[in-house]
Amino acid sequence: MREKKFAGVANWRSRLFWEVLFAAVIFFLAINPEEVQADLILEPEDQFYQAHADQCEYVDRNYYTDGSVDFWTAPNGRKKGSFPADTRLQVTHVYTDSQGAQWGVFLDQESGWILMADVYLDYDSRQFREDHEEEILPGEEQVLAEGEKVVFWSYPCSGENWGTEELQQELKFSEFYTDSQERLWGNVGYYMGSRDFWICLSEPGNQEIPMEEEPPKVPGQAVETQGQTAEQENAVSEETLEKIKGQGSLPVWIFALPALLTVVVAGGCIWFFWLRKK
Repeated sequence: MREKKFAGVANWRSRLFWEVLFAAVIFFLAINPEEVQADLILEPEDQFYQAHADQCEYVDRNYYTDGSVDFWTAPNGRKKGSFPADTRLQVTHVYTDSQGAQWGVFLDQESGWILMADVYLDYDSRQFREDHEEEILPGEEQVLAEGEKVVFWSYPCSGENWGTEELQQELKFSEFYTDSQERLWGNVGYYMGSRDFWICLSEPGNQEIPMEEEPPKVPGQAVETQGQTAEQENAVSEETLEKIKGQGSLPVWIFALPALLTVVVAGGCIWFFWLRKK
């Protein structure tokens, strides 16, 4: 009798397990992968970031160095090393300190921070849309059919494409940019793992569309020089940057000195008030 009872319990548990597993499979199949990708936020494994995450702005953009650029252990910390000219860095979050200087934490083999005033934006679709906002206009909907071969571009007339793809689904466009050669371009927010790119709707399969002009040089943070005011908002003064860099150049023992003095004084007090009397 007991054997039948336990056999019934085992069967019930087995049935429950398979029902839960089946429900989980149905749930994950129902998730839209585009929504998952859109909600994905990169979190750097950095001690300062973990302590100040609520004060950091998520940006996830690429920047480059125009010369040798120092990077730091943390905002207003110590210099950790330097990058040579033309280094590309993926900056995930930006922190603004009390002096108005902006710091970017980058994804690399090890975490670190750079002054945003020391790097320049790797011109991208987001910046193109900001610069040409008034030229991107609504129009009659256009559709690229599933199976059509198209070229993905970083932005219109950039001269930089991501290769030719055969569309796995149709793409619809309702806003357009027209270049100097009267070619029509449409932006794609997300498609099959690729995000924020453009397709030339007039010549979707043409890989040879040349760059029209060099993109503007956009600093990570504008700098106000003495007697001049930067055009961009949230600029930092040249004097502030010099002060920050001067502090970061101090030798390590300067930072350890207060702790060392504390240990010496504590040891002296122990010897004077306790050990000496023994």
